[in-house]
Amino acid sequence: MTYKKLSDIAEVQSGLVLSRKEAKSDSKQSVKYMRLNLRSINDGGSISEESLDRYLANEKLEEQFISSKDDIIVRLSPPFCPALITESLIGLVVPSQFAIIRLKSDDVVPEFLCCYLSHRNILEGLAIRESGQASSGIKISTLSRVEIPLLPLDRQNTIAAYGEMHIKRKQLYLNLIQQYDLKMDAVINRAIGGKQHGNQQKRY
Repeated sequence: MTYKKLSDIAEVQSGLVLSRKEAKSDSKQSVKYMRLNLRSINDGGSISEESLDRYLANEKLEEQFISSKDDIIVRLSPPFCPALITESLIGLVVPSQFAIIRLKSDDVVPEFLCCYLSHRNILEGLAIRESGQASSGIKISTLSRVEIPLLPLDRQNTIAAYGEMHIKRKQLYLNLIQQYDLKMDAVINRAIGGKQHGNQQKRY
């Protein structure tokens, strides 16, 4: 099996330090964007468009900090949760709390790479080896040294398809759990005669 370092097959960099380019007010000179935040990527590795934030820049930002199709975005702190940028997520500002992985080689399928980085807590293992703690973050230099297996493209595509199916199923399960939680809240509220939030009475 042939392996290559991530830095050999992709550009790996951190996102933008937002304060450096943030406009002080909404003016004709400011440029409007939507940006990722730490809530944007869920544990299943998908990006919630509803959780994006508005961002005003004092000038047009460099393309290196703007999401492109097939970029892989990784949180630099746990949970790392790699996520793939799809058509609907192009043009987002990526803050410095994330790494941007942009492939420069045709030897690796982006969906496979995203799936591989999510597999068996590879990134958590790196963080532990680097600092001795599972709760520690990961550095760009450490991420760049991850060894990526160069499988035949047909096998990469097969794994990528399974990975995509897994993410969709996981998201469906999460949505189902949320619906059951809401239903349970409604049942309890009806049983006790309405919501008690913010005006709870002590019972002795």
